[in-house]
Amino acid sequence: MNSRQGKKAKRVRTPAVGQPTVVDLFSGAGGLSAGFSAQGFKVVGGIDSWKPACDSFAANEPNAVVWCGDITKMSPQKFLEEIGEPVDLVLGGPSCQGFSTSSGLSRNGRKELDPRNSLFVDFVRFVGTLKPAWIVMENVPGLLLFNKAAVGRAILQEFSRIGYSVVPLILLAADYGVPQLRRRVFFVGNRTGQPIAFPDPTHGNPQLWKEFALPFAHLSRIGNKNTGQHVSPHVSIADACSDLPELNEGEAYPPAPYPLRAQTPYQEWVRRHSRILSLHRASTLSPSDRECIPLLRQGQNWRDLPPEMRDRRFGAIRRYDATTMLKRPLWSGPSFTITTKSNDATAGAFIHPLQNRTFTLREAARLQSFPDRYVFVGSDSQIRELIGNAVPPLVAERIAAAIAPEVVEATGKELSIQKRWPRTVLEPVSDLDLLLGVGRGRDGQLSLLT
Repeated sequence: MNSRQGKKAKRVRTPAVGQPTVVDLFSGAGGLSAGFSAQGFKVVGGIDSWKPACDSFAANEPNAVVWCGDITKMSPQKFLEEIGEPVDLVLGGPSCQGFSTSSGLSRNGRKELDPRNSLFVDFVRFVGTLKPAWIVMENVPGLLLFNKAAVGRAILQEFSRIGYSVVPLILLAADYGVPQLRRRVFFVGNRTGQPIAFPDPTHGNPQLWKEFALPFAHLSRIGNKNTGQHVSPHVSIADACSDLPELNEGEAYPPAPYPLRAQTPYQEWVRRHSRILSLHRASTLSPSDRECIPLLRQGQNWRDLPPEMRDRRFGAIRRYDATTMLKRPLWSGPSFTITTKSNDATAGAFIHPLQNRTFTLREAARLQSFPDRYVFVGSDSQIRELIGNAVPPLVAERIAAAIAPEVVEATGKELSIQKRWPRTVLEPVSDLDLLLGVGRGRDGQLSLLT
């Protein structure tokens, strides 16, 4: 269903001066901004509540206005005044854990009981004041199906209330050259009446999901009709990290020139404009992980431990649960989702495929597609959190490239860099069930369509 049917498209134009401007709310270290900056957008502002995030964002975007603190107490009008120029696009990844129609939302979607809802509401509040032509919001994919998709509908309704047509789409980072199987939902929209484009996958693996019960391949391309074209193989952990020197657990490689040449195109890209290898530091393992890790081969996890060891540590866990816990991923494939606990072998698939340790900070950053030159400010645990919570910059860059023609048309501005990749142009839709690829069974419950 086309939500623009019967309506005359509006064109919002700002003065044709300079590059399209971007503000990043809930910025973290700035993964979203990094992707848009790489496509030629001008990052003019960022807001986060955590000082290491603010310091990291400021280090990489020195010309941006950076506010650090509680966004619920901030004035978007004062923020705009300090920026000193119109904002063309607002990015952000607010937590929506409490954004549920069953947890105290009023009719228009505003918070009443759950303070966590304020994070999304304040994203909307800033957008309503800044009035960008375009918006991009990122979140976890489970948000769309939570509470029979009520949260997804409420988000679309709230954006509609302030004049924005939005399309949500779940993207798999590995499909865009990121060496990681990370799925996230992106809400992309505008108040200009223009169609909304998403990037087509340029990488893929038709056998990737064959052993999974849920249709993840479908979920990674909801609404994307252009899936039959030729794609390159997914970028692997080896492609990303084979040039890094071996380390033992607890060992650190001191900041120094790279000891090896780049061995793959990904390594050549990630090392561009960087002469020094830094953050290649491995955490110390727990005694139990130190005992288990040498016993696991690539592709194996806790279920493949000797029975006595498995029962002692994991006897209360069902064999079909926690399949990525204490897992050693394949050197020849992408990593699983990098989280804030990538130093903890039991917390996910974070064991190095060839070495008896977990991923270093540099390896985690590369698996998230952060260039080696990117600056992270904080302790090792803080940097790990910044990396794990970030949007992969390569995914953000692909989204930026997909919507760039319409942003340029709407703003009358120009992009200094314009990389082009295949894209699919979608119309804003109001039938969320159709968009999500879900249907209702005889019991009335939502289920995914294969």
